[in-house]
Order: sequence, then structure tokens, then C-alpha cells
Amino acid sequence: MTYSLVNTIYAFQLRSVPATSAIKDLSAFERNKKLTFTLVKKIFSFLCCLLITASCLLPRVSKAQTVFEHTSSIGLYLFLDEMANEKLITLNTAVKPYSRTVIAEKLKQLTTLKEKLNKRQKAELQFYLREFYIELQSDSLSTGFQSQPLKPYRKKNSHTLSILPPVYAFTSKPFSLNFRPLGGGTGYANSQDKIYNSYFGGSIFMYGFKNLAIYANYRDAHQAKQVLALPQYLTQYPGANYKLNNGNRPGGDYSEMRGGITFTYKWFNIGIVKDHVEWGNNYNSSNILSGRTPSFAMLKMQVKPTKWFELNYFHGWLVSEVIDSARTYTPGGGQTRTIFREKYMAANFITIGPIKGAALSLGNSIVYSDMNIQPAYLIPFLFYKSVDHTINHGIDNQNSQIFFDLSIRSFKHVHLYSSLFIDEFSIARVTDKDRHNFYSIKAGIKVSNWPLKNIAYNFEYTQSTPITYRHRVPSLSFESNKFQLGHYLSDNSREYYFAISYKPIRALYLSLSYTLAQKGKENPYVDIPNQPQTVDRFTLLDTIAWQNQQVNITAAWEFAYNCKISLGYAYNNTTANNTGNQTTQYYLEKFSPAIFRGRNNTLTLALNFGF
Repeated sequence: MTYSLVNTIYAFQLRSVPATSAIKDLSAFERNKKLTFTLVKKIFSFLCCLLITASCLLPRVSKAQTVFEHTSSIGLYLFLDEMANEKLITLNTAVKPYSRTVIAEKLKQLTTLKEKLNKRQKAELQFYLREFYIELQSDSLSTGFQSQPLKPYRKKNSHTLSILPPVYAFTSKPFSLNFRPLGGGTGYANSQDKIYNSYFGGSIFMYGFKNLAIYANYRDAHQAKQVLALPQYLTQYPGANYKLNNGNRPGGDYSEMRGGITFTYKWFNIGIVKDHVEWGNNYNSSNILSGRTPSFAMLKMQVKPTKWFELNYFHGWLVSEVIDSARTYTPGGGQTRTIFREKYMAANFITIGPIKGAALSLGNSIVYSDMNIQPAYLIPFLFYKSVDHTINHGIDNQNSQIFFDLSIRSFKHVHLYSSLFIDEFSIARVTDKDRHNFYSIKAGIKVSNWPLKNIAYNFEYTQSTPITYRHRVPSLSFESNKFQLGHYLSDNSREYYFAISYKPIRALYLSLSYTLAQKGKENPYVDIPNQPQTVDRFTLLDTIAWQNQQVNITAAWEFAYNCKISLGYAYNNTTANNTGNQTTQYYLEKFSPAIFRGRNNTLTLALNFGF
């Protein structure tokens, strides 16, 4: 069966190229086929052994299961972050999303500390306990809190139907299922235009067989008149692959499908998922992995054998959107069949802590293409830049990165954090004052419930030098679907962010924020062979090509879990300058949606049932 699979793969590859090229490369294909057969056979045997071992262990393993709760559950994530700042729970906030099991464990821990919570925090805890009743149903909570299901509209035997939030749940040990429809929209209005976006869909997750979990989330969305998230726009709206002006409707349509299947054994979980990943502490876009790209498929693993050590790893199948002309062909119908170049990413992130309230995370990643999946990059704890030097000895290397994150919660109420992202590091640049490595640095502080209860203050600074996140080879860029994997401002940029928030009662969230974002001119990524490099000599923000000053005031009411109505006001002043042989209009149109160009006062109204 394995040999037949290899034959099928290579037959398809031969059909995917012109006939003359196929004949010319036939002998090479035969040689590669034998090598591939051996590799596939070994991988197949390994997977069989792994499954057999897992099945043998299955009756004795714990009941832990892994379903990831998306970071769009903003209220929940802010509450957990607040509890960590109060030193009531310990949480690795450098890696998101969290699993529902981990969230439930932290909520359960908080039930034993109710005397340390104020009235609003107790109400919030009770609110989230109801949402995670499936994960907590096997636990006996005798602390005055109850993990009861959400208020049922109808309940019969194992079936529960709820209206707010809209949920259908089925529970019958060891199997449980949770389904909820999604829908909502947001409207924006200012003197430039009036636009809106809307979406609908559904999400489901299932637990079963003690160790397996399945989850999925689908949405279909429409952005009327204008699109707010394109790869070149310097905004924090989630990335999406729009069909522009579909059906002659101005704007764009897109669909997004996330989900996965996971296996968990005690302190270890592994899964095949298509989802977003966010690495690096932040409150206004991470500079390591921001999670802004459209979701991509990955083999994802987390290992946490002790409280002070955690390893996170994934191998991702990125979308290059770079056309592979050698594999693109024209079949009999006359229409060209376009093929993208394959693109992959391997990344690991090791967290050590807490040590007196501090957690240090360090990791590295590599983006690689123009080759098959490399088994060495499937090893989750390697330094991939060194591996790259072996695999691509004497030729161009792939695109590697290293990064660090430090989170300090040694003092109650205070969170100090910083992260450093280094792209294509070279020791030679360290000792040369005229050259620099490509890096992005973020530093910030958040103070919660001091000196006044229910109020939080946050300041954050981010700076990225020229050429950071970029690569001269398009298929090796730090991107997926052309959206930046790192900070939304990309290279040659700087940002100041300040926010103050107030939560008077459980359901109500008020915030005021100020952002100053600056982007320098576009520098060419061109190196001339046998001549001194120029790309590492560009000066940070020697001229400011684009700038946005923005004040946001938001009031949000979460009347049920992930069901929210919000009203916002934003003042923005977006300007540009003639620089780098480009005009003001060029930078405005490239980096900003039309509705936010220039000086604007924008009102926003949103209603969401699930995210």
C-alpha cells in the first residue's frame, strides 16, 4: 500500500509538468521515488508503532483533553491575565491560545481563593464557571461556587438547549458535544464613508474516548464597500483572503475554517490543527507571532512535565501565494492551472518559570521552501539555523529567526514584560558599528487594581529595525497568504501605546487608549554579489513615511459568554510624507483603508453572538 501511494504521488507530479520536462526528468523521478518510498515506509512504520502504543495506554491515561479557546474571547483572556497579575494563578501568557482544560483548571483554582476576590471578580468567576461546566463536571466544587450549565431554555436527559448564549450541549460520559451558532456585525461611520461587516457560522467541540478531542469553527463573512484587512494595510483587523467585489458587490467576501483533532496524555498533547498562534506577551499586537494571518494548518505539540518547564512547538504549512512557474501548466481545456510554491515553518518556544514570579521564554523558527518537508524540522527542540547550515551547505540558506520573552509578575498588581525578535542573526554585525542585525523589541507594563480597584493601566513600546520580517526571496518571507506573521507594522517602524480600562461590574468594560504608530520609508532588499552588503546599514526611521495618531473610547457589555454589544468612538489622524521616491498619496493608499485616511471621527457599533 505504501509503494502504491508513492507511485500515485509521483504519477501526479509527472502529470503536473509539461511533457518534455517529464521525459527529461523521468530518471530523476525514479531515483527520487525509491528514496521517497524508503522514507515514507519508515514514517508509516513509526506512526503505526505510535498508534499501537497509544491504544495500549489508552485505558490507563488521564481524562485530560485539549480544545483551544480562541483569543477572540477577549473578556475571558483579560480576566485570566488580571488574576495572574493579582498573583492568584500562574499562567504562561507568552503562548496563546489556551486550552479549555487549562482555563478550567485555573478557574477551579480561583474558587479556593474567593476571599481574595472583590465583588466584580467573584461575579466574573461565576460567569466563566458556567461556560466551562463540561470541563469541570467531573470535579466536586464545595467552595460556594457551582459549575452548573448555562441557564437552560430546555433540558431533557443529556440534552441541554440555551438561548443566551445560543448553545446546544449533549453530555453522556465519556462523550460530550457542544455546538453554538455564530453571527454578528460591526458598522463604521465617519465623514469619509459608512461601511459594515457581517458574519455567520457555527462552532463545535467534542470530547470522547478520554484522550481525544475534536473542535471546529466556521464563518462566512462580508465586508461591505471597503475591505479593512489587506496584507499591506497597517491595521490590526484579522487577516482574510477576500474575494473582492464578488457578485458586483463593492467590498469583499471571505470564509474562515479553523479546527483540529488532538490527543492528550497527562502532561503531553499533540494535534493536527488549523488555527491561529500568538507567541509573545503583549496587549497590542505581539512582535513574535501576532496571530493576524489567516489560519494555517500545523502539527502542534505542547509538553509540560513540571510546573516550571513548558515546550511549545509547531510545524506549519504556510501559504506562499508565490507562483511556481515550473509546475504551472495548461491542461486540455485551455485554462492555466496555477500552482503555488510550497512553504513551511517550524518553530519552538521553551518557557522556564516561574522563578520568583518571572518566566523566561526562548525559541527559534525557520521558514523554508523549495524542498520537501524536512524531517529534521519535525524534531521539536532543535536549533534550526544550525540544521539549515548542514542541509544547505554551500548554497543559499533558508530564513531563520530567534526570539526571547520575559514576563515578570514578582509584585502584586504589576506585570512587566519584554520580547525580542531577531531575524537572520549575524555575529559579524554585532562588532561592526555601521551595521545592525534585524530585530524587533517590545517592552511594556500593566498595573491592575492599584491604586484603585477595577482599573487597569497599560503602556507598551515597540520598535522594529529596517528589513526585520522581510526576505529577498518571496517564498521565504515571514508571511502566510502575504500577511505578516510578526508585528502588524512590520519593519522600520515604532509604536507607543497607552490604555486605561475600567470594569465597574461584571458585564461592563470601559476603555480609553492612545496609539502613535510610525512607519519609515520602504528600503530595497537588494544585495549585489561580491560587494559590501547594504541592507543592514539602513537607519531606523530616518524619515517618517506614514504616521497614525489614534484615540479610542470603547464601551462593551458582554451580556452572555462571547455575546457582546459594543459602542466605540475613534479619532484618528493618518498622515504621510513624500520620501523614498514615493509620494504622500502612495503611502496613504498602500498602508491605510480609505475610510481611515486623513483626519476622522469614527463611530462604531457592534453586536456579536460568538466569535
